[in-house]
Amino acid sequence: MGFSDFLRHRCDIYHIQREDKSPGYNLPSSPTFSYPEEPDEPNVQCHFGLKGSTVNVNQADPQTIYEARIKLALPFGTDVRINDKIVDCGTGYEYTAEIPREIRRNHIIVMVTRRANQEAL
Repeated sequence: MGFSDFLRHRCDIYHIQREDKSPGYNLPSSPTFSYPEEPDEPNVQCHFGLKGSTVNVNQADPQTIYEARIKLALPFGTDVRINDKIVDCGTGYEYTAEIPREIRRNHIIVMVTRRANQEAL
């Protein structure tokens, strides 16, 4: 059983892009950050490790806040960077990547966070 057998999930990786653009009205340009429409790394094999994850649900006013921090394993050589958007292809959940770590030139581990507000009924 190899490491590739462990990677049973799929994800899309979007690299954050910086654009200097003026908001108009003769104001100076300022940097804005966004993600592209199409993924930079589509359908990547991965594993979302839920065993060591941290999940918090905080009751706040006016909405409940859901926070999760999950370990993501990726094959070695995957182009993943800090603040990349990671989308789980199975569930559609969006995560933000923290600092990726290479483990013995075998695979990459990155902690991903998810923060969402509960929709009002």
